[in-house]
Amino acid sequence: MGVSGITQRVKRLPPRMVSVGPLEVQHSFLLMSDSPLNLPGRDLLCKLRATITCSPDGSLSLEVPEESLNLLPVLLSENQEAKEPSTFEIPKDIPESLWATSSSDVGLLKSAVPVQIKTKSSPPPSIPQYPLSKEAIEGITPVINSLIEQGIIIPCKSEYNTPILPIKKPKRGPDGKHIYRFVQDLRAVNNHVIKRHSVVSNIHTIISSIPSTATYFTVVDLCSAFFSIPIHKNSRHIFAFTWKGSQYTWCRLPQGYVKSPSLFEQILSQDTDNITFKNSKLIKYVDDLLLASNRCKNMSRR
Repeated sequence: MGVSGITQRVKRLPPRMVSVGPLEVQHSFLLMSDSPLNLPGRDLLCKLRATITCSPDGSLSLEVPEESLNLLPVLLSENQEAKEPSTFEIPKDIPESLWATSSSDVGLLKSAVPVQIKTKSSPPPSIPQYPLSKEAIEGITPVINSLIEQGIIIPCKSEYNTPILPIKKPKRGPDGKHIYRFVQDLRAVNNHVIKRHSVVSNIHTIISSIPSTATYFTVVDLCSAFFSIPIHKNSRHIFAFTWKGSQYTWCRLPQGYVKSPSLFEQILSQDTDNITFKNSKLIKYVDDLLLASNRCKNMSRR
């Protein structure tokens, strides 16, 4: 049903470049020769959460929220025909040590300077560890042992202490037992440290930066990303916790620390801002990398 009020068959035009403010995107429109105006369809207006205002003089105005404009490339491409996901063989010249073999593997950003953390003059938070269930202790023990073996956490004696809370994951391990995630309640520490302004990329801005011509996407998840940034030895005691009657602390940035995301993104950007790829664009968001490309070599589609 079109603007004429009757049901009719119309042609869909090939995708054309469209300018909406500062953005340029591709979209396929319907051609209606009897339409007196170029009108956006109701489906698109609803997706954009657009508001049409009718003035007493008969004029119309269209308003679109800013967040909808940021998502415009995704909204317009939603109805395009999806391509079958493809996989490719990792080039043999890439060292195997680059890839994580398990979720507990930890790397090291060699360019990262050990992080020093300033605290307020108030008394340090010292919150005792509350009792954990037997199942939680058994579930988190392999995780803690792995972190100790890799030197990510070490024994310590500190006036600081915050509790840990193992979180049960929905999936189970190969042995049928639940897998646990190591979580430390660092809210008291976050309130005790002196905060600087955190700069983390805006997700809407990131989405709008994806090229409209990109048809192939490669996603790289950086495993245990925060753990790749060392903490200065003078600041490690801040993150102390108690495990089986003894205190341990972190040598790398822990998850839950208020500055971990922005510090990691800042260091990662310093290492990757000068990297360019032909026919591709590298997009970063905290510990995820997206390589958006407009072409793919035949050999890499296998």
